[in-house]
Amino acid sequence: MESWGRHHPRGGWPAPGAGSDICFMEKIKASRSEPDLYCDPRGTLRKGTLGSKVHKATQNRYSFYSSCSGQKVARKFPARPPSCTSRQDPGSIPPASCHKDLSFSHSRASSKICSEDIECSGLTIPKAVQYLSSQEEKCQAIGAYYIQHTCFQDESAKQQVYQLGGICKLVDLLRSPNQNVQQAAAGALRNLVFRSPANKLETRRQNGIREAVSLLRRTGSTEIQKQLTGLLWNLSSADELKEELVAEALPVLADRVIIPFSGWCDGNSNLAREAVDPEVFFNATGCLRNLSSSDAGRQTMRNYTGLIDSLLAYVQNCVAASRCDDKSVENCMCVLHNLSYRLDAEVPTRYRQLEYNARNAYTEKSSTGCFSNKSDRMMNNNYDCPLPEEEPSPTGSSLLYHSDAVRTYLNLMGKSKKDATLEACAGALQNLTASKGLMSSGMSQLIGLKEKGLPQIARLLQSGNSDVVRSGASLLSNMSRHPVLHRVMGNQVFPEVTRLLTSHTGNTSNSEDILSSACYTVRNLMASQPQVAKQHFSSSMINNVINLCRSSASPRAAEAARLLLSDMWASKELQGILRQQGLDRNMLGTLAGPSSFRNFTSRF
Repeated sequence: MESWGRHHPRGGWPAPGAGSDICFMEKIKASRSEPDLYCDPRGTLRKGTLGSKVHKATQNRYSFYSSCSGQKVARKFPARPPSCTSRQDPGSIPPASCHKDLSFSHSRASSKICSEDIECSGLTIPKAVQYLSSQEEKCQAIGAYYIQHTCFQDESAKQQVYQLGGICKLVDLLRSPNQNVQQAAAGALRNLVFRSPANKLETRRQNGIREAVSLLRRTGSTEIQKQLTGLLWNLSSADELKEELVAEALPVLADRVIIPFSGWCDGNSNLAREAVDPEVFFNATGCLRNLSSSDAGRQTMRNYTGLIDSLLAYVQNCVAASRCDDKSVENCMCVLHNLSYRLDAEVPTRYRQLEYNARNAYTEKSSTGCFSNKSDRMMNNNYDCPLPEEEPSPTGSSLLYHSDAVRTYLNLMGKSKKDATLEACAGALQNLTASKGLMSSGMSQLIGLKEKGLPQIARLLQSGNSDVVRSGASLLSNMSRHPVLHRVMGNQVFPEVTRLLTSHTGNTSNSEDILSSACYTVRNLMASQPQVAKQHFSSSMINNVINLCRSSASPRAAEAARLLLSDMWASKELQGILRQQGLDRNMLGTLAGPSSFRNFTSRF
């Protein structure tokens, strides 16, 4: 599965058979959509109270899918160009802007140190690092704030602080009894580790994760909480640190931030929701967004009492309040999407027991039940059964495949305007329908029949964002494997899917996935509804499919197109459409290629 800028293995799952196009989604781009950093032209230090009037709300690049443009800033402090890479950290102060409708408040320092103390002292990085070891708390804070400010302005300062041993000293200052020093140290570390793998690892070596978590557990200062959760979010983008962050940070983030703020009514936290700042919640969910993309994080989060309940409750509350594009909704949905990956294989579900019972019934050659004597369906786990009775009050991982969650995803999908949120919703549903077996059938029926979600999914195919289109097309491909849905899918999504084959330009990084999914969906649906398919097949669509067969740049899409043409030729109702295009058996055999000719012609 594509991660941010990298390719990750698909978890070792065997390649699906032709026509099934089973798609799981793990670590999609929404999993690592972390704010970028851009430089405020006004700088980070001003006369008067340090930081108190410095930062006004700027905007944050929070969606990877938006087109990123450079920021116009004063020449004195040139901006770092926004970047769409996989290893971005949540920005230190101030955050970046690449997405105009995403603004959020900055961390404002509460320091009483006058900036003149810094600006007039002729500080340098070496002197600032020395200040960190001073016996005077004011000097400690001045040194830390100078490092925070300079690392924001100058990338090379991060390596200099590292080489001078400043990270170890800043970690020590997290234990200071002075809140001003604590905040300064946390802010400096947050900027130091931003886009710096070496500084991330050094912070871990100096026991920085444990100290940051310890301070977060005991502090009551909102400003310190903002800096600490921002620091943890930055650290969480390093794969090497995720296991330790899951063990150390997850309990505090869940119990002191996520659960209290979420509005989950069954929470037993001693903290009132008002005690948690929205930005702290945003940072905490961003950290979990990264941690949930790892195997250890996914397993631990599923089992953490109240976590899934709280994340879903927050999303549901925002949907009910018409705040579908709340910035933290995107984070929560991305966590839920990641937690749904390989759910049927990794979490005991009702479907697993039903499938076990069904297989036993088939083995005993029962003449009743889902399978009857259709051995081919049994071999491919492609069968349809009635929906199982749901738990009346699900909790934890059971919520991930409950109708309440599916309904929430579909409602959000129909109302949100944020591409990352839409992709996360579709990704979660795609994971629930991706398996071979009863869970895929049950979840597909739940989505398409009970919750009537096909119009919302079809809307994704009209998106101008190829990531969103890919998610929607893959979800429909998964659902199209189940004949019980063919009638409703033929009526509601066939036009949009064939439009993809007619008009998709094929010039995006996701084109191969989109086109292959569309081919498989059309192939599955036309098998049971050739007359409906005939209404939507056009000359331009057929020509595009033929051209796709010849494509060497998209081998998987080419194979899917060949199978689609093969099945069309094998259908009496549809063969005439190909003949009208001047195709015959020999020409189709040529399109299939020498290696595929035997399999291709055997279909005639």
